[in-house]
Amino acid sequence: MKPLVWLGIGLVVAWAVLWLGIKMAVFAVHLLLLIGVAMIGWGLLQRGRANHPS
Repeated sequence: MKPLVWLGIGLVVAWAVLWLGIKMAVFAVHLLLLIGVAMIGWGLLQRGRANHPS
């Protein structure tokens, strides 16, 4: 094939890889945020239970 066709295919593949990578990074950042909020909530609940034993 002609060099421009290969260059076009390479650009499309690079775009797809970068797009997927960005999506995965955004997912990972949000997952870390949710885990952090859950851990803060869990810690506060445990602290509240320690102050008031049943």
